[in-house]
Amino acid sequence: MYQLSYFSSATPDVSEEIISGILETSRARNKAIGVTGCLVFHKFSFVQIIEGEKRHIQSLFEDIRQDKRHSDVTLLWEGKNNGRNFGDWNMAYFTESDERSANGEMKNFERNLLLLSELSADSTAVLNMFWISVRKLISGRKSN
Repeated sequence: MYQLSYFSSATPDVSEEIISGILETSRARNKAIGVTGCLVFHKFSFVQIIEGEKRHIQSLFEDIRQDKRHSDVTLLWEGKNNGRNFGDWNMAYFTESDERSANGEMKNFERNLLLLSELSADSTAVLNMFWISVRKLISGRKSN
């Protein structure tokens, strides 16, 4: 099993429709090639960890690096792992809106991500880098 984690910034023209398209395409492609992982899109930034066969992960990452919908793609970590950490996961997405912010849903989303990061502590290096980047994203610090 091979894992890779990266951080990137969304371009200013990225909309909810574009994100929905990314998710639809990625879910189908990743399922077909046996890639799992977790994608967090928050505050116009992406943090993702992907896992699968090394050739699929490296090819997928090259496609991500060429994608014009984001910039500053920064590799956080890559390497082998004994198994999947996100085998039952698909790419999750939570849309921020004024209504959701007003009733506290965004704060709950952030708390849930922080809780997941704490529960995953002391695991693989790539997983630790992913969760550190998620925590930085939530706190408003740039990840790199």
